[in-house]
Amino acid sequence: MAVGSFLRSAWVMLGALVAFVCPVAAQLRYGDLTASSSGNISSGYSATYGNQISSSHGWAVGGTGDFSGAFHNPNFLSYNASVYLNQSRANSDFQSISNASGFTLSSNLLSGSKFPGSVNYAKAFNSDGNFAVPGVANYVTHGNNDTFGINWSENLTGVPNFSAGYQMGSSQYTVYGTNDNGKNRFHSLNLRSGYVLSGFNMNAFYVTGGGHSEIPQTITGGSASNIDNTSSGYGFNISHRLPLSGSASFGVNRTTYDTNYLNTTTNGTIDLVTGMAAVHPNNRLSLTLTTNYSDNLNGQLIESVLNSGGAVAGSSSNTSSSSFDLMGVATYAAAPNIQTSAFIERRSQYWEGTEYGVNSYGGSASYVHRLFEGSFNTAVTVSANASDNTGQDTLGFSTTENYTNQLLGWHITESFGYSQNVQTLLITYMNSFYHYSVNAHRRWGQFNMGMGAGGSRTALTETEGDANVSESYSANAGYSHWLTTTGTYSKSSGQVILTGSGLVPITGPIAPSTSVSLFGGDSFAFGVSSSPAKGLTFAANYAKSISNTSSDTNSSKNHSVMFDSLVQYQYRKLYFTTGYARLEQGFSSTGTQPEIVSSYYAGISRWFNFF
Repeated sequence: MAVGSFLRSAWVMLGALVAFVCPVAAQLRYGDLTASSSGNISSGYSATYGNQISSSHGWAVGGTGDFSGAFHNPNFLSYNASVYLNQSRANSDFQSISNASGFTLSSNLLSGSKFPGSVNYAKAFNSDGNFAVPGVANYVTHGNNDTFGINWSENLTGVPNFSAGYQMGSSQYTVYGTNDNGKNRFHSLNLRSGYVLSGFNMNAFYVTGGGHSEIPQTITGGSASNIDNTSSGYGFNISHRLPLSGSASFGVNRTTYDTNYLNTTTNGTIDLVTGMAAVHPNNRLSLTLTTNYSDNLNGQLIESVLNSGGAVAGSSSNTSSSSFDLMGVATYAAAPNIQTSAFIERRSQYWEGTEYGVNSYGGSASYVHRLFEGSFNTAVTVSANASDNTGQDTLGFSTTENYTNQLLGWHITESFGYSQNVQTLLITYMNSFYHYSVNAHRRWGQFNMGMGAGGSRTALTETEGDANVSESYSANAGYSHWLTTTGTYSKSSGQVILTGSGLVPITGPIAPSTSVSLFGGDSFAFGVSSSPAKGLTFAANYAKSISNTSSDTNSSKNHSVMFDSLVQYQYRKLYFTTGYARLEQGFSSTGTQPEIVSSYYAGISRWFNFF
């Protein structure tokens, strides 16, 4: 070991020892500056080893710190900072298989004035992340990331208010179980202004942003895929009060977007015009009229994918398309716990060279009441749709209900919803879906028990094989502080879109493309913890997920297994900790063995106020 490195380590260990044994001040004040801080310093033996990495072990120093304070007055300048060093699952509650370090900073300036502002910055090193997988445990990633943001506003009396915000960030990561790297980068600018003149409430905005994502080869198949997105938008809205306790509003928005994926560029501009007028002749009756127009219906469909972080390849948004919608709704409260409504709507669209039109009308009713000492509410909507093109009528139906009660000592909540033939953005497509959930828990003295289940399904009515389905189950039981156990199981399948942050479910009238993949998987997890004596804690968790993905270019069977355990004893401000964590993750498309990474830690830490 070099002399300089040894001296630095010696000073750090000496500082840690002093912190363990010496008292400290509760708060620091220097002139107009006030500051306070708390945290912990830890020291112990740690080891990391695996089948695809070089093993390492030795004595490590780490800890966490939280700092806050103000200058002159908290309304003039206040700040908060958090720092962590060498934190992992094995020695803390940080969700990292490796020793992660980083910090976050935030400050507020002139928060008590007409010109408040704020700044924030965060950076993480050697930390775990997630590549999102719908309905099951996420793929575990490993890398560095940082974010920065600044906000400022002006709130003077008698002149338009104004606010501005800028955010940016980036991340670089590796998916455990592969040699593939991924990257994400984003930036955004948000400007808004508002003003009230002669009873007219006026608002305007401008937003712009973009991002770049490099999706790992293992996820996409073939070579790594790059997605570049940029978008901007601006618009204004004006509203004014009407007689009969009413109001009216009018708005115009323009959005432009540009995306590059698989060497294909997709761009477009969308103009939206919206209007609304509503009156309330009395406490029971309200009448509302809404209208909206879009000059690029195809662009709206593409934009819904871009907003989720995905991309659409081989689809042109410059094809002429438009939509117009006019709806009138009357709502009437027949009783304090019953509300009814009736509507009539005209929708017309120009899509792929054909004019489409639908007249819809229907009504809904909602009901709230006490039932068997519980609370019950339900709503039903029925609609009839007449198409200009086919001359056929279709019926739409949707219902929801929720119930909460306490039966025989059990606290029970449940909900259910079902819909059939619900209009989508395109009037040539309709959605059907259902969802349900039920939860129950009860206590018997020091013993407690709970369980729950839920599920959902969403699909296009006319299309087979495009449904997104998920279900989940959970249970927990415990006895006072002696024992707590939890268990979960989830399952999901359907269509997904590749994005820079993971797989995003999609169900809608989007043309198939190379960005759409099929997904299916399930996962389960259980945990146990106990505090048999004052200051003593045992905890262990196990989670496993199995999934498969397939697209035009790739098919892969994937699995991830995580186990972590912790034993900790607290004596006054001292914590004696030992922990172990293990991750196994693999993808069949890599053609290599799954990666296994384990870490172990045993050490001591002390909590205190720095100043």
